[in-house]
Amino acid sequence: MKYTAYTYLLLISVTLCTYAQKLNVQVSTTKPMVGVPFEISFSANASIQDFTPPSFSNFEVISGPNHSQNIQFINGSLSQSSSISYVLIPKKEGAVVINAAKAVINNQTVYSSPITLDVQKNTNPHYNASSNTPGNSYEPSPVNVSKDDIFVRTFVNKKQCYIGEQITLTQKIYTRVELRGIQNVKFPHMEGFWTKNQENTGNIQLHIENIDGINYYVGEISTQYLFPQKSGKLTISPIEIDCVIRKRVNRAPRDIFEQFFGVNAFEDKVVSVKSQPVSISVNDLPAQNKPANFSGAVGTHFTFSAEISKSKVHANDAIHLKLTISGRGNIPLIDAPKINFPTEFETYDPKISENISTSDGIKGTKTYEYLIIPRQQGTYKLSDISFSYFDLISKQYIHLPAPEFAITVEEPLQKTNSTSAQVYQQFKQEVPSEDNDIHFIKPYPYQVSQKQGSFFHSPAHITLFLLPYLAMIGIFGFYQYRKNERADISAFLQKRAQKIALKHLHIAEKLLKENKSDEFYTAITQAIENYLTYRFKINKSDISKDKINELFQQHQIPDNLKNQYFEITNTCEMAKYAPVHAEHSLSKIFSDTKNLIIDIEKHLKNA
Repeated sequence: MKYTAYTYLLLISVTLCTYAQKLNVQVSTTKPMVGVPFEISFSANASIQDFTPPSFSNFEVISGPNHSQNIQFINGSLSQSSSISYVLIPKKEGAVVINAAKAVINNQTVYSSPITLDVQKNTNPHYNASSNTPGNSYEPSPVNVSKDDIFVRTFVNKKQCYIGEQITLTQKIYTRVELRGIQNVKFPHMEGFWTKNQENTGNIQLHIENIDGINYYVGEISTQYLFPQKSGKLTISPIEIDCVIRKRVNRAPRDIFEQFFGVNAFEDKVVSVKSQPVSISVNDLPAQNKPANFSGAVGTHFTFSAEISKSKVHANDAIHLKLTISGRGNIPLIDAPKINFPTEFETYDPKISENISTSDGIKGTKTYEYLIIPRQQGTYKLSDISFSYFDLISKQYIHLPAPEFAITVEEPLQKTNSTSAQVYQQFKQEVPSEDNDIHFIKPYPYQVSQKQGSFFHSPAHITLFLLPYLAMIGIFGFYQYRKNERADISAFLQKRAQKIALKHLHIAEKLLKENKSDEFYTAITQAIENYLTYRFKINKSDISKDKINELFQQHQIPDNLKNQYFEITNTCEMAKYAPVHAEHSLSKIFSDTKNLIIDIEKHLKNA
């Protein structure tokens, strides 16, 4: 699509073309008039930070700095840009130089190019310079945009499903006017759903669709995969977007230059569009023939395999049991299969790893790796290891068993201690013989002194005798405490909620240093969601604005922390699809998130 507005803009703009890590400058006209406002804009293809404007001593600043973050459609692709603009009024005529501006882009200091303006004498009698308002003959007509010119729609691939069944949600924008950008995107709340975003390729391709005989340019804003977590009627709220459009207006030109080119016959306007809510009817999974080991897996083409590192070991040696689940469906939500290990085996929580693809629905592999330590000699069997899922094609439960494993545990390896005999020989000495072994009884008078008390039965002897037993009782008590603590997983995770969140923040800090913004926002979101999930013992699917308000009010958490939470989550969510908030400092978001978690934890502990 050829946008004529771009042609007009290029004819009256002075643009210094740059590439990545460059600061561009452009003005609405190179020949402004004294007392007549004009605009100067500094832009870049990345976030502008630490901006230092040039001196505007020869101008009156009536507006600015005005920050904006836009998404522009150019040749069918979506490109990001940020800009800082000012509206200036020249004070005197003649040649005026605007020096270079300074900014930090992608951690590098850059400068714009100086620009020279030829300020003209104001010869327009219809312009009121004192009020900065044109006369009535130059008042532009309003930009009228109908609801059919630009709108946004929400699509789902199905409106009736089972609990745990995948739903594809797509947000599309339709326009037949020139779309300059989108901003302030408010994505819908997914209460009752667990969501996963489709992998973002970075560009949104435009294509033409015909609706009721009218051609529209259409672009996909986002694609998400939803998994309902409860039955009943669930509603997906609308998506709201502010669109910056450009349309022609009827206004008389202010000078010969405008009369010749007609560039000011176009005007930008922000139009808010909103989709319609979508309702999903969610059915319970069939209760008939549901396997006892069913862990919530719903999808198609699932496979299950199990393998063991070795079947013959010595006692106290480690064995690794690996379970692998592959398929298409709600793989991230699948719980570990239940295994009845022999009581003689010491086991630990499995190490869980995922390899998930979102390019065409949720599919991939989830692996559970158990560490097993047999403590006693004997022959044991690992049986009844299986996995069950609900198949969406056959509408039946599928049971996938694993083979039985026989494990032979031999005596533990013991190292013989051959040094005891050497020590004995070292200290063995011959008793020297004396000429007179028997001495006569010493006659009276003689002195008798009391012999020092024996070590045996003394307090020191009793203490040393009981010390090993006391140590064993202490170790056993600590072991039982840790065992009981780990038995209540939710309470255990609640105590470690802050440590788990700070671990995710450590990952986000590494991504921040590597300048990986997309992964950084994802790590920030996971840190906050995991903290709330574990700290308040709720499911991730239950996290919503209403639920957060309820929890914060229930625990009397201050409103400033609640507002800070919504600000951070909205910024991260916005950056995933429409990076209009890229001007937010990543380091500031990181520090705000860390302080938010620490402040909430302090408040809960002091409450």
